[in-house]
Amino acid sequence: MSLYDQINDEIVLMDAGEQKWIGADLELDAMMAVELMLQDLQEDKVIKIRRKNHEKHTGLKQVDRILVEKL
Repeated sequence: MSLYDQINDEIVLMDAGEQKWIGADLELDAMMAVELMLQDLQEDKVIKIRRKNHEKHTGLKQVDRILVEKL
């Protein structure tokens, strides 16, 4: 099962109004693609992105976790 399928399955299993952090255990490179996927789901009105957490280790301030809410 691909990473995208796993994340999509997690979101499908969430209840409406439930919030969850996505990406806490992912590498930063993978997280960039996941962020795009989550933005697509937000445009499709499946989720709402509540907050993006930016890492502080590399100085690049890349997104390392995203808080999503199921609509």
